[in-house]
Amino acid sequence: MDLGIAIDGTLSWVWANILAIIGWIIAVIAFVVVPFRRPPAEARNWLLLFFALPWVALPIYWLIGRPQYAKARQQRVRELPRILDQIVRQTGLKEEEYPVRLCEDNHALASLAQGLGQFPPVDGNIIEPLGDYHGTMDRMIADIDEAQRHVNVEFYIFKNDSVGNRLLAALERASARGVTCRVLLDALGSYGAVASIKRRLRAADIEVHDILPLRRRLSSSRVDLRNHRKIVVIDGRLAYTGSQNVWDPSEHGRAANRELAVRITGPLVMQLQAIFVCDWYLETLEELVDDAMFTPLEHGAGLAAQMIATGPDNPVGGMDLIVTMAINNASEEIVIVTPYFVPNDSLLTAIRGAVLRGVRVKLITAAKCDQYLAGLAQRSYYEEILALGAEIHLFGPEFLHAKHSRVDHEVSILGSSNMDLRSFELNAEIDLLCFDGTFAERLREIENRYLEQSTALSFDEWKRRPLRHKVLENAARMMSELI
Repeated sequence: MDLGIAIDGTLSWVWANILAIIGWIIAVIAFVVVPFRRPPAEARNWLLLFFALPWVALPIYWLIGRPQYAKARQQRVRELPRILDQIVRQTGLKEEEYPVRLCEDNHALASLAQGLGQFPPVDGNIIEPLGDYHGTMDRMIADIDEAQRHVNVEFYIFKNDSVGNRLLAALERASARGVTCRVLLDALGSYGAVASIKRRLRAADIEVHDILPLRRRLSSSRVDLRNHRKIVVIDGRLAYTGSQNVWDPSEHGRAANRELAVRITGPLVMQLQAIFVCDWYLETLEELVDDAMFTPLEHGAGLAAQMIATGPDNPVGGMDLIVTMAINNASEEIVIVTPYFVPNDSLLTAIRGAVLRGVRVKLITAAKCDQYLAGLAQRSYYEEILALGAEIHLFGPEFLHAKHSRVDHEVSILGSSNMDLRSFELNAEIDLLCFDGTFAERLREIENRYLEQSTALSFDEWKRRPLRHKVLENAARMMSELI
């Protein structure tokens, strides 16, 4: 055989199959790269996509396949422990100075939360749950109007609609009185309003920054690594956090939201202030560790609690560790209120174990999800949850955006985290862990009001849903693990 003819034939075959060959090369490289720092199930789904559709998988992976910040931001993150140490020394916010007496199970849970979020449990807190959407904003604005030194605001969604304009006006009034105001808003969550809010606040001499600006796409690794926190700190003496953003969903073609926030006074305020200071540093490189921000704490009577900040800037784990351990400690009742329920294996295993040992488990969630794919993925778990013997209650009048969990009659978790993989691994979140029977009882009363407006889901009825629904749900479930 003529060598030239053989070479020409080989080259012709290569050119005819070049896309397939490059596709296999992409898949083989993915086989090496993807499993690094990923759970096996997540890596398996990515590799399945790469080997089946490499040209589709490659751009998707480039956009959302790297669950960590870029190197420049990681360098900023490495400075956060030093800043937190300065804050602890300045405020005296140390565990031995604010000892909390907890039972053995709760002590272990608090220790895990401290290892994860760096803050110890502290007593002397007054924590007031707020479930009225516009009433919460009224309280917040009234407190801002009383501010004397500073107001620090951080939200995932901040729109310049009727609700946003009220808060903007309060900040303008505070700045006019000489109060230092700072605002952080997530660039994606507040998309469409960032530029106009910046112009308005800067005209009032208020410093404002968007978190992970979209114009710096490459410096943030992936566009959907977001800051989902909701924090307001006023004069370092009181604070707000929870599920509520700054917007009126009904003005944007969305269903009205049912939210749950808390108004806090006591040592927890310093923990929230510290989290805001760290987030401010990540965007500005400015260290706000001074006497104006952190004054010595006054100790008084109140509840025992701690704040937990999680996210890509805290890569040791997410809130799933806390929720799973709390569920494993349960002896009577577990109630989970969340708009998005897409659990990982450890959370499902904990729920299964709780039901098997006789614990009553209730999931309260929205009857209709505001995100199509997330809703499909969530519904794929209903049959499994119901088959275990847990209860599912679908809240109907509004979109239930509140997020809290209650374990037995003492442990409560409340904040910005959803029960899904995005909150556990991708979003920067802020949550309150409280050890108090009175506060847990107040949450139980709120849960009962939700249940009065909810419909219990029947296992037999749900199992009879059409096959096409099951197929779509299971496909969305698999896609949800590509994070």
